[in-house]
Amino acid sequence: MLPPLLLALLWGGSQAEDLRFQLQVPKVVRVQEGLCVFVSCTVFYPPDGWIDSTPAHGYWFKEGTHTGTGLPVATDKQDREVHIWTQGRFQLVGNPQDKNCSLLIRDAQKEDAGMYFFRLERGNYVQFNFMQSKFYLEVTGTRLRTSHFSVLTLTPRPQDHNTELTCRVDFSRRGVSTERTVRLNVDYAPKTVVISTSQAKASALEPQANTAYLEVQKGQFLLLLCAADSEPPATLSWALEDRILSWSGPLGSRTLELVLPVVKPGDAGRYTCRAENRLGSQNRALDLSVQYAPENLRVLVSHANRTESFGNGTSLPVLEGQSLRLLCVTQSNPPAGLSWAWGGQTLSPSQPSDPGVLELPRIQTEHEGEFICRAQNALGSQHISLSLCVHYKKRFMSTAFSNGVFLGVGVTTLLFLGFISIIVKTLRKKGTQAETPTQAETPTQAETWRPKVSRRSTILDYINVVPNAGALARNRKATPSSPSWPPPPDAHSPKPKKNQKELHFVIHSSPGPKSATQAPESKNNQEELHYAAFSFPGLRPWETQAPKDTGSEYAEIKFH
Repeated sequence: MLPPLLLALLWGGSQAEDLRFQLQVPKVVRVQEGLCVFVSCTVFYPPDGWIDSTPAHGYWFKEGTHTGTGLPVATDKQDREVHIWTQGRFQLVGNPQDKNCSLLIRDAQKEDAGMYFFRLERGNYVQFNFMQSKFYLEVTGTRLRTSHFSVLTLTPRPQDHNTELTCRVDFSRRGVSTERTVRLNVDYAPKTVVISTSQAKASALEPQANTAYLEVQKGQFLLLLCAADSEPPATLSWALEDRILSWSGPLGSRTLELVLPVVKPGDAGRYTCRAENRLGSQNRALDLSVQYAPENLRVLVSHANRTESFGNGTSLPVLEGQSLRLLCVTQSNPPAGLSWAWGGQTLSPSQPSDPGVLELPRIQTEHEGEFICRAQNALGSQHISLSLCVHYKKRFMSTAFSNGVFLGVGVTTLLFLGFISIIVKTLRKKGTQAETPTQAETPTQAETWRPKVSRRSTILDYINVVPNAGALARNRKATPSSPSWPPPPDAHSPKPKKNQKELHFVIHSSPGPKSATQAPESKNNQEELHYAAFSFPGLRPWETQAPKDTGSEYAEIKFH
């Protein structure tokens, strides 16, 4: 036999282990026959042999039933059979996993009276019958005056909002009945946000339930409608990317429209409808793609370390030998195909991955002409032209300068030689004319003598020469009756200064013969320099008849 102390220790250890299993339930529960009753129950058990995901099952048995082979009166295990006489009337409404083991008894019968205990199963360790915590069900008979009640437990759903719930009491044997109806008001967060679209003003809305992407063409009409189910009604808002477009009031309609009367490329992006009330919020998005033909076509020209933008029909001057990079840029959706053409021929792109780039590393004369960029997609096309003008700045200026220098030198040389020749010839001719007249000539012949002229005047016709003073004096002595060239009335006799030369201009009205005798020069004067003097009154033909004595016109230049 075991010592009494060892038995006490073993018995005490067993009790300590059982204390971890506790059940709180009323000792006695009374119910009137035919009515229902709720038995509140709470269970506690150790966390051994199970985890949070391990299911827990509870069973209510009537006292005297074997838990292994007998049938329970109620259980939450779906595949476990229960007594037929309690089926549908006894219900385990608590969740043992949440430490709730409450029992509901409907339509209580006299036979239901008795003791009941609870069993819990969870994992391999928790397999426990709470035999120390039982309750007794007492079923009383009917009375003439008593209160009747019925308990209905339910979890409301959003679809239960505004539904009616009726409790009815019917005493059919006495022909008496009564009822009361209540309307459920169920509050819930927004759910099932739906976006519908219409691409014509008179067309029906189409819910975008299975897709979050929509394609429309530029210039088209578009209506977006957002609807949300919530209670209380949610505040609705439309946003494009991060920009709020419109919103409804907190007690407004359950739908919100967004109208785009004429869709533009800038309207593309992600549209988000947000529904929110005090219980929560929900969003739904729609990606809008706007399709349109190429537009805003332009050419970006990179040359001389700068980039410029050019429109259609622009002329671009460049220097020979300069590098040039042309980039064709457009806006379109879907993206347009780009190509370059020159002189009616399509050019191969400089970069196959970017056909809009055309590079001319060294401009030559053959590059001059019209370059055309064409952009095209399924909705249309657009083109832009750029005229390239090649200039030769350095070569042109150097050539022009060289040619100008040679031309100036040549013209100057010709003029100088021409003047020398004219002066020499004139001196010779005047010298001959001064010695030609004889004493036999009459004054009339001397006065009317003129050199022959052609129909066109020459520069010789406008030249008068003052010969050497010494030679002229000798001629006057030899031919005293020869005509001379008197100075005009308005001419002044210059006073020569020593070692100084003076320049004199004398202008007369028109060319004509000399009619007076020129005064002899001073003999003290040394040999003088004589130059041709000429004037141009007008380029016109001369008449062949003898002109009237209208005076002389000439210019005289002297250096003293």
